[in-house]
Amino acid sequence: MNGYVEFQTLEGDPIVVNVDRVNYVRRFRGGNDASAVNFEKGNYIVVKGSLGAVTNALQEG
Repeated sequence: MNGYVEFQTLEGDPIVVNVDRVNYVRRFRGGNDASAVNFEKGNYIVVKGSLGAVTNALQEG
């Protein structure tokens, strides 16, 4: 899957993210265990992983 990265939600469900649709990534609610991946129009999903781990995965994806 070119341009897509698979993450897990906080509940452990798999989710696939299209790298081209990501606007930015931020830390979610004060911890290093979750990050919010923001898309167009202010929509976001919360995934497991530190800010650095998530951004590196998106960069490689």
